Amino acid sequence: MIVLIKTCILILCMTPGYSTAAGLSGYNFDQLPDRSPDQATDPLLPDELSETEAQSITSQGNPKSRVSAALKISDNRINLAYRLLSESQYKSAAQEVDVFSALVRYADNYTRKLPGSKQKDRNNCFKVIEQSIFKNTRTFEAILRDLPLNYREPAERSIEEIRNIRLRAINDLLGGGKFINSSND
Repeated sequence: MIVLIKTCILILCMTPGYSTAAGLSGYNFDQLPDRSPDQATDPLLPDELSETEAQSITSQGNPKSRVSAALKISDNRINLAYRLLSESQYKSAAQEVDVFSALVRYADNYTRKLPGSKQKDRNNCFKVIEQSIFKNTRTFEAILRDLPLNYREPAERSIEEIRNIRLRAINDLLGGGKFINSSND
């Protein structure tokens, strides 16, 4: 679709008597994203992911598989942060915590953008998100305890956001978003 639009505009620009000053001057057509309609509504993945990690997430067909793939990579990242912390690589550990939280946010945003007609998929995704966060609770609490003070504050904000995502997921599963009254909606 986008390629067709680019081609039509290019043909118009080459038409004798047509001036690019008629509204398209200085427009860079390379800025148009080449995405499928499904990807156009998809929140962006974190930049810190490797090409392989991003590919393993985006190659998944159904929502639950995509969310599970993102959360599996986030599990690897939080475990890597814990290992880096034991090696006194505090800056790298803090960066891995940020990637972990970005992946959980991605999974949550992706799930929340699913249409209402996919309520069963949505609930399955929320369940997977909640279970993954619960499973990693002890790990990220241990990381917060062991991080030096100058790295702890940003990590605490990220982890607090993850806790809120878990509460919202439980809320959506149990009460359709009306069970827990949260100020972070």
